[in-house]
Amino acid sequence: MKKRSERLSLVTDLAERRKKEAEKFLADQIKRVDSDATQLLQLEQYLSEYQSLYQQAMQQGMLGPQIVNYQAFMTKIADTIEQHKKTMKVNKDQLAQVKRYWAQMHGRHSALESLADKALDAEQQKADKALQKQLDERSQQTTSVF
Repeated sequence: MKKRSERLSLVTDLAERRKKEAEKFLADQIKRVDSDATQLLQLEQYLSEYQSLYQQAMQQGMLGPQIVNYQAFMTKIADTIEQHKKTMKVNKDQLAQVKRYWAQMHGRHSALESLADKALDAEQQKADKALQKQLDERSQQTTSVF
């Protein structure tokens, strides 16, 4: 029969794999949220630049169809920004879930490691006591011979 520490080692290894998987999920989700923020900034800058161009074109006497085209395009950019913000919220919510999952996997792994360490320590103490008992018995046998 396997020792308790060996059995716990298998469970601890599985928990470590899950923890590493959770770490990868967490890193991926953080990258996604960071990328979302960068993209939002780019979209907002693009809209701002386009609005400036629109203002300049208005001052120079833009024609009616051009005004409609500019406004329609700016509306599309604004709609894209709003949709992107909704996507960002979903990604941030998922990040929070992934953080909770990671914390759970990390905690489980730590607890199992601690339990395995205690089992190993207990086994070592038991082996040390058995060895000491053998040494004491040999010592008594040697003294009784003389």
